[in-house]
Amino acid sequence: MQLLQTERTYDELIQHMRENGYSESYLDQIEKEICWIEKNQKTHHFASYEEACLARCQLTESNDMKEKYRAIYGLFTRYAAIGCTWDGHRDPLFHCRTYLTLSPYYKTILDIYEQESIKNGLKAGTYKASISACSGLFSHFQQHSIETLEAVRESDVLAYFCDKNGNVRLSNSTKVNIASVFNSELGAYTAAARVISSYLPKLKRHRKTIQYLTEDEIALIKDVLQNGKLSLRDKAIGILLLFTGMRASDISSIQMDNIDWDKEEICLLQQKTGVLLTLPLMIQVGNSLYEYIRNERPKCKSTYVFLSETTPVRRISPGTVGNVADKLYRLSGIRQDSSDQKGAHLFRHNVATALISKNIPRPVISATLGHNDPDSLNHYLYADITHLRECSLSVERFPVRKGVFEI
Repeated sequence: MQLLQTERTYDELIQHMRENGYSESYLDQIEKEICWIEKNQKTHHFASYEEACLARCQLTESNDMKEKYRAIYGLFTRYAAIGCTWDGHRDPLFHCRTYLTLSPYYKTILDIYEQESIKNGLKAGTYKASISACSGLFSHFQQHSIETLEAVRESDVLAYFCDKNGNVRLSNSTKVNIASVFNSELGAYTAAARVISSYLPKLKRHRKTIQYLTEDEIALIKDVLQNGKLSLRDKAIGILLLFTGMRASDISSIQMDNIDWDKEEICLLQQKTGVLLTLPLMIQVGNSLYEYIRNERPKCKSTYVFLSETTPVRRISPGTVGNVADKLYRLSGIRQDSSDQKGAHLFRHNVATALISKNIPRPVISATLGHNDPDSLNHYLYADITHLRECSLSVERFPVRKGVFEI
């Protein structure tokens, strides 16, 4: 990896990703970014993937593209540092390097925030993301010779969030992460932090458009799961996706002792939230797991349920679960247009909207999906067409000019 002066190469990265089940379409995106880095490195004098990512994000106004770039350059950073692309949790792109460049004054503030977060029971991935985002802002202050929070002015904050034309160049999630630091209890720094919090720009939150599988699509997927064209492993993964809505990261991390055959439960700590998730072992799920473990799973010492189908035998990655989902769509003949949403998470959307449409209480749905924040369910309510239609008004009460609906 020339950018960080390591012995690893981009060719090795691509090979590593291919062996770990990443899709060819995602590998194409990775290769495009590699070409962009190699073409622009000398011109922009990138010293890190962080700098390359910031430069890349400045070339687009799309928040979705910016998020995609952050994910890809975070992947580059992990591979250069530890030789793999997945270490079981989200690894912030900016924290490790940017935090180390901060003065003792700014480091102390972030250290206080970290201690406060641990005391309040926040998951490491949550407060590290905030530390990561705030490290970037503090680095900006340092570069402009602002040594204390009291010296910060509103123009200094806006200069970080906006470009020279006043257009916001950072995402709302970055602002939320930074705000969580300034709104925390920071001891002697609290008063000044609250003032800076009021300087943060008001960014529009984008409402997610939740897609879900139609009844016809579900029927086609069920046919594929039953017709024997899938391996027993992929069939079990597909049934878990369809009937439980588990995250890909959780399916890939299921271990043998997470399955209680006597109590007919699956119980595991979620990779994303660290919260315990307990799900009933439905007949379809239990039978498919038993059939895979008994008849196809490689005989080895690994405690993970789902293993690779090629040697060396190892636990599967979340990307493999995504590949199984894509295989289901392909064999079912659905969602083959480039604009169609695919992936394993779509099954999660489907379980949520299905439960909502059946008037299942919100706490039960949140528990089933393993949500740590009850508000996470709101996005799925926007896709509840069954109940949204009940709120619609007939146009019969409103006069419509003749010819409006005529072609």
